[in-house]
Amino acid sequence: MNAFTIGLLAGLAAVLVVAVIVKWRMRNRPMSVADKAEYLSKRRARMLPALALIFLSQQATFFSEMSGGRQVSAETAKISAWLVLSVVLLAGLATKGFWLEPKEVRDLVDDEHTRANRNEAMRWGFLFSMATAIGVYILTMFDTVTGREATHIIMSFGIAAALLRWGWLERRAHRGA
Repeated sequence: MNAFTIGLLAGLAAVLVVAVIVKWRMRNRPMSVADKAEYLSKRRARMLPALALIFLSQQATFFSEMSGGRQVSAETAKISAWLVLSVVLLAGLATKGFWLEPKEVRDLVDDEHTRANRNEAMRWGFLFSMATAIGVYILTMFDTVTGREATHIIMSFGIAAALLRWGWLERRAHRGA
């Protein structure tokens, strides 16, 4: 088994452990479907900015210790973990999220305001990705940037911008409610 597979499996295992812990913590709280949807919606509003900051801080450590083109197993594990986290965050942005909750809870959490906020966040993510792509293009005039590095930079800034925007819009919506 190579380092990429191990990193990928480690990332998936971490996601699974977090999901199990969250479900275990909520096991004894009797809530109606509406109460649970409200609770999850507020929790999502608090967690999105934190997830974006964690995501960006991981990228800072990744880019500060590049191997200079040679393949290092630790770098492969970092890339694998980043890829898993990126896919999970993108899936959370593109769907209703809360995949382990019943359908009626997911439907209540995904109301029209949440969908509008998510669409606005995705728009910001796209615009930040394009601005970052322009920045990387300009950077290539002065320094060598590999395709993998460019993809990594562009996706990281786009995903983080979308998470921050969605979190900010959701927090603002809950303050006004």
